[in-house]
Parts: sequence; C-alpha cells; structure tokens
Amino acid sequence: MSRPPEQSPSNPVILFSAGATSYELIQYLGDSSNAEVLLARRRYADTLGSAVLIKRLQGARSAVDRARLLEEFQLIIQLHHPCIAQVYLVRIIDGLPHVVMEHVEGSSLETLLSCAAMRGQPLSEPFAAYVVGEVADALHHAHTLRNRHGPLGIIHRDVGPRNIRVSSRGRVKLTDFAVAFSRMEGRIATVGPLLKGDIAYSAPEYLLLHPLDARSDLFSLGVVLLELVTGKHLLDLEEVELAMRGAGPPSSLQAALRSEEQSWVNPPQMAMRMERFRPEHVERATRDVSAPMRAIIQRLLRRNPAERFQTALELRHELWGFLGGLGRCYGPRDAEQEAAEVHTEALERHGGAQLPEDEAFPGAWSELPRKRTP
Repeated sequence: MSRPPEQSPSNPVILFSAGATSYELIQYLGDSSNAEVLLARRRYADTLGSAVLIKRLQGARSAVDRARLLEEFQLIIQLHHPCIAQVYLVRIIDGLPHVVMEHVEGSSLETLLSCAAMRGQPLSEPFAAYVVGEVADALHHAHTLRNRHGPLGIIHRDVGPRNIRVSSRGRVKLTDFAVAFSRMEGRIATVGPLLKGDIAYSAPEYLLLHPLDARSDLFSLGVVLLELVTGKHLLDLEEVELAMRGAGPPSSLQAALRSEEQSWVNPPQMAMRMERFRPEHVERATRDVSAPMRAIIQRLLRRNPAERFQTALELRHELWGFLGGLGRCYGPRDAEQEAAEVHTEALERHGGAQLPEDEAFPGAWSELPRKRTP
C-alpha cells in the first residue's frame, strides 16, 4: 500500500472531511491485516481535536476483503462498552471505505510483555487480574449482544496481547474485531482451513477446525493470563518443546492449515504444539503463582470447553473476587503506575537506550525479545 504524502506543520495533510470536521494526518502507521492504518486528529475550523485512528482499505484489495472490512465495522459499531475501542464514523471516500476509530493512547499488552521480558520479571498478579477482568467484561458484552433478529453470536477470535491496550490512564481497551465471527445477517464466512488472527493464542478447537463458541475466547484469555504472570507462553513451555523433539510429520489436517497472519511458527507446527500441551505442564509453569490465580489459569486452559469457565461474566466475577481477596482495591491508577514502572525498568536494564514506541500502532514492538523463535 502506498504511503500518504508527508506533511509539515505549515502544510497539514487533510485526509478527508465529514461535515464541519476535517481529519488531519499525523502519521502513517503501516498495514493491518486488512487495511492501511493512519493516525490523524480531528480539526474543527481552526481548533484541533483529539487523535483518532483511521483504517482505509485500498482499491487493490479484493471485493471480498472490502466487504469484510465493512462487515467488521457494521458489527463493531453496535458494541458500546467502556472497555471496547469505539468506532466513530464510517465513510466511503473516493470509493474506499474509511473508518474512524478511537485512538487509545498508551501501550499494548504486547509492549508491556516485551518490557517485562527485558527487565526479567513478569507483571504482577493484581495487574493481570485487573486487565483480564476488564477484557472479560468487554467480551461478556460482545458475546451476549443481540439485535432485533436475536443473538449475534459474536466470537472475537483474536484475543491476544496486541489487541489489548492499557491507556496512559490505566484504562483497558479490547480492540480489533476484524476477524470476529458473528451470525449477523449478510456476513461472509471463512472458507476452508484458513485461520484468522494470531494463532499463537487460539483455542485447541480452532486449530482442529471444530466449531467455536464464546468459551474459545476464554481459552485465549487464559494464554494471555498465563503469560502475564509467568512470562511464559503456553506453547513455548519447556515440556512442550521436549514433546516436539520426538514429533513426526503433521497430520493431514494439520498440514492443510493456513493462516492469514504470520506467527512465530507456522500453523501446522502450532497445531502440533497445541496437541502436545497437557494440564500438568500448566501446573508446573504456575508453581510460583498464588493458589487462587493458579486455579483460574488452569480452568481457563482446559482442552474441553465444558471444563472451562462457561461465560466471560463468570470469569470476570472470579477475577474480581481474586482482587477482593487481596484486601485492597486495584484499579486504573495502579495499572497506570505499574505500566510506567515496567517501561522505566526495561529502559534502565538496557542502559537507558531508547525503546521503540507502540503508542499508536500495536505492531511496532514486534522485534523485541519476547517472541519465541522456532
């Protein structure tokens, strides 16, 4: 995709206008899975407003991709929850869909996990419980959303650190419903063994091409929660690595798997790793975690969906109960302070070297040493 023209303070680039509001380019951020992403700010006459993200699909994309982008925002514009990044406007400009979205100033969990790895210490259990509890509340809203035709059956399908952001004031936002499943009328279904989103956080049933439901998102949250409190990814545990050494070739089903997005191993290898993880691996990985937190993680990471938390609301209550059992409140200010400390300690550990910024775009920290190598 081509970059928009560079701007200078004396010559701002106006991307488009809608009524009395113009959208002025701040920075080209790159490409997401289905669109060009721009950071812009709203301008009202001579007054500058807040920053926003704009997703713009280029004409080179297929009609199916164009329809999927519009479907995404027809879906997300129905979601109204304080922990879900909002869509403000959808416009067709010069034949291209432009979607104006909330810009969450702060850090993705992917960034915070990278910083935690750099400082050599995972995030705290209260931080993890607070963040995951807020995401669970957002997912409960999405999972139970209805329209006049009935339940929409939304499944996010891409719950992972890059799509969870902690704002500069400690507020949590779930982002990017671009690959969400729903029963919304007119949606375009995924065809064949083509997986969407970051498959490193997918539930076992997704990698087996089995039907999904809301509990699949909860497994993904369990992978996130494990990584937050231990610094370890479920499919990169030592026991899983040992089991992979004796693995033969992938099965025919595994070999057929494809993914729209690159992860740290290919889809057949990811499915083979998922096949080899066991509950006892999770138990050993969480041996230094408190008993209540360990119980929550182990239940989230059950292979059988019937053995997990059955709703995001149930998980939210469990995490809130965990925080209540600590005898003190943990909220946005605490999260803001801990996130700042993690950034600072990562900087100090690396001798004050300048760290990459992900403030605007979640992919900016992809080179940092949190990710595994196959």
